[in-house]
Amino acid sequence: MNVETKISAVRAPQQGRSRASFERMLIAAEELMSERGTDDFTLNEVGKRGKVSIGSIYCRFDSKDDLVHAVQTRVLERVNAEQLAMVESARTEAPDLVILVDRLVEGTAESLRRFADVMRPFMIRASTDTVVAAQGKARYAEIADAVCAALLEHSAEIAQPDAERAVHSAYRILYSSIARYLGFGSTMGSAWDGDWQILKEDLARMIAAFLTTSPRIA
Repeated sequence: MNVETKISAVRAPQQGRSRASFERMLIAAEELMSERGTDDFTLNEVGKRGKVSIGSIYCRFDSKDDLVHAVQTRVLERVNAEQLAMVESARTEAPDLVILVDRLVEGTAESLRRFADVMRPFMIRASTDTVVAAQGKARYAEIADAVCAALLEHSAEIAQPDAERAVHSAYRILYSSIARYLGFGSTMGSAWDGDWQILKEDLARMIAAFLTTSPRIA
């Protein structure tokens, strides 16, 4: 079963009262994951927090896994909407490549930090859940493509011989550095105890230097 089929199997309600109950289920599960840093919760806990019966939950989801997948979809929609808006703002307002890099680094880092508590459990689960992994990969690619497209609009300022390769490498470095700091893939609150502002500043400088400096030929 592919990701689209799996996610669409959730039985979303049509009536107003049922939609409100459905929303409470998703909010309750998301809150529990954010608080615990893992997906270690029960459907009974979701029902108690969301003020819905266990029967109502099973009317909408066949299993806890289906609920987790629906919560991930809901979270990643918010994350991507925020990041796409940030990229568009940076793209239209930055006058040159260096300033664009600075704004993209700042925007990416702060957005991921805001969502870190709820994203971390999905990063952990992705190693064993193919649906979570596939959803995360697809959403990552969407943002990566938007960031790289914005950077490539300044290709005349990029000194690397393969501009497309360079911007994709730059985004991978940016994302992985921020993810490492935030402890994605770990139950730790942060995997690095360095200064957050320094990390952002140095990443912006390193990426800008990489993109605008011609490689030395041995």
